[in-house]
Amino acid sequence: MNIRRTSGLVGLAALMGFAVALAETEAPPSEPEASIEYMLARVAGSDVEFLRNGKSHSAAEAVNHMRRKYDFYADRIHTPEDFIEWAATKSMLSGRAYMIRHANGEVPAAEWMHRLLKDYRRSKDDLNMVSE
Repeated sequence: MNIRRTSGLVGLAALMGFAVALAETEAPPSEPEASIEYMLARVAGSDVEFLRNGKSHSAAEAVNHMRRKYDFYADRIHTPEDFIEWAATKSMLSGRAYMIRHANGEVPAAEWMHRLLKDYRRSKDDLNMVSE
């Protein structure tokens, strides 16, 4: 193989490597995705019990369940409120509301998740005021 052809192949390989690295770089999440990820992270980091269809689940199990439902209902979830409705608050099969059990008692998961979303939006507003 001559030098010109070898350097061309090396250049092509480098270009392909660069393209693969660029494709693997994830874009920042959209606003709805960022708020959903915030809520899931807050659930995961909590010490609550997630009550679903009469059974108690850990926070980690709750997050896994919500992610599966998020994937399943992806075509219906366009906003954080959609996520709360379709993935985080009730069984679509039984219709029973999910509950959150914490140190002060039980609260409907819908109420708790809406509170998390409100916290997220408040924190974003606070950051926007600081940067202005």
